[in-house]
This record gives sequence, C-alpha cells and structure tokens, in this order.
Amino acid sequence: MNFIITGAAGFIGSHLTAKLLALHHRVIAIDNLSTGFLHNLDLVKDHPNLTVVVADVQQLTDWEQYAIQGDVIVHLAATVGVKKVCADAHDTLTNNLDSTAAILDVAGRKKCKVFFASTSEVYGQSDKGHLSETDALSVYTTDQGRSSYVISKLTNEISCLNSHQLKSVPVIIGRFFNVTGGNQKSEFGMVIPTFINNAMAGTAITLYNDGSQRRSFCYIDDLLRAIVDLIAEPGAWGNIFNIGSDTSITIKELAEYIRMKCNSASEIVNTPMPPERAAKSEVYSRLPSLEKIYEFIQWKPEVHWQDSVAMIIEKKEKDLRGEML
Repeated sequence: MNFIITGAAGFIGSHLTAKLLALHHRVIAIDNLSTGFLHNLDLVKDHPNLTVVVADVQQLTDWEQYAIQGDVIVHLAATVGVKKVCADAHDTLTNNLDSTAAILDVAGRKKCKVFFASTSEVYGQSDKGHLSETDALSVYTTDQGRSSYVISKLTNEISCLNSHQLKSVPVIIGRFFNVTGGNQKSEFGMVIPTFINNAMAGTAITLYNDGSQRRSFCYIDDLLRAIVDLIAEPGAWGNIFNIGSDTSITIKELAEYIRMKCNSASEIVNTPMPPERAAKSEVYSRLPSLEKIYEFIQWKPEVHWQDSVAMIIEKKEKDLRGEML
C-alpha cells in the first residue's frame, strides 16, 4: 500500500514512517521542518520504499508525482505544543486550517483516503470520568491562545466529515490523548521529556500549582498499532475514534517516578500556572472512553505508563552514551 505522511519528520510521524516501512509499505514523507527534524528519520533514510519531501503541504503544487488513486494520506502536520500554539495564535489557526484544506483537496481530486490526527483538546473542560466520541465538545474562551488550536481541530474534523459525506472521501478521525515515546521534544512544552531532561541534568522539576492535574499517557507503539489497524478496518472509515490510555496519574506522581528512575537529586518545586495555562485553559483531568475503538478493532493500550517512561529514559541514556563516544 502507498502512504503519504504529512508531518513525517515529527515525533509521531517519524515513528509511523518507520512502522509502515517495516510492514513493507511505500511511504512518501512530507515535512516543512517547522517542528520536525530530518534526523528523526535517520534510521530509515536509505530505505528503498521511502521518499522524503521537504515542503509545506500548502505550497506543494506538484501532487501528480506523489498522490495516486488509493493512497492513504495520514495527516499529522499541524502547529503543536502549548508554548508554540500560544506564541502565535493566528498562525496556529491559519496553518492548521489551511494545511487540512489542502490535504482534503488533494484527496478529493486524486481519490485518496485520509486519516486525520485530531486531539482530545476538542472535549474542553468536562467533569465526566471517561469521554466518548459522542460527548459534547467545547472551547475554553476566544481570548485564550490555546483556543485557536482547539477551534482549528474542531473545524478540521467538520471539514473531514463533510468531505466524507458530501464528496465520498474516505476519512478516519483519531482523537489522540497525550502520546509519548522516544524522540519527543521538550521544547514545545511536552511534560515527560521535560521532566526527564530536568532529572538527568539535576535541575529542578517544576510542577504547576500542586501537581494534582491528572493525565493519561499512551505509548507511541500503542498509538501506531491503533492507526494501522483502523486504516485496515473497512468499517472504520467515516468514524471518529479516541486513541489513548484510560488510566491516569497525577503530574506529581509522574515527576516522582521519573526522579526515582533517573536516580536524580533534582528538587521537585511548585510554581503558579503560566499565562498559557491559566484560568479555564488548564485541564485538570481528561480520560478517553475506549469502547468504540475496541468494538471496531479490539484495540486497547498494552504498555503501562511506568514501562513507557522507563523505555524513554533508557533510550535517552543510550543516546547520551553514544554522543560521548
């Protein structure tokens, strides 16, 4: 099968590229390198079934040489990370909207299928224990920078469903909940690599407020398995699926575990919420219901959060040892 991956040099995209190549698929990896890094693809860069295209999907006009009928486009490209999103809310909104519009246009013209990466952020604030795909969606407030990200993803979901229903473009929407794994960067506010970097450096691990916020973490291998299996399931097209872990921990628990696994003397300190997480924009708990995805493909996460953190630390330590040789 032929796959086109946008955002292929990013954290999720690079792992998915390697996964699909290992399954003997052909992959065209597209990335403008705004938040992706070509070195993420180093392990597969010489693979005969891989074509790497450094370009923005919004400016890529010569789709004739890339997309053919029956291809699957996995659209991961987006402005991501709380810090980057809040730094330029307008760019976040327009970039996420315009890139998805470009992909849906290509899919319609070339008769491709689309897997669209959405986010748990579309659920907004909720008191429910586990969120299902039919629950109400919401945006914080329009004066919060993070709202531009949520609005863009909500609008993209609607555009994808419209393309499926009105233009017969096969579409799957995956709502990702806090994915983690090797090669994830800390620069854009991702909590696990941030805490690991702090612990290894012996610097303070900072918790916002008292660290009682609860998060669930889905390991990258579990996410990839869900994506691949959903794409292979004929009944999945035209549907929305939560993809994540339905087990949560507090951020304080996470910090303490990482400090212990790194054998670190880092101090765990508390600080007030930064502006981008203040007021109603901070989510204190959000868990996915996984009933629907289990019904379709019998998927559930297999890697416990402690095991995922341990593997990330092990890889980081191995990489550091390699740099010192």
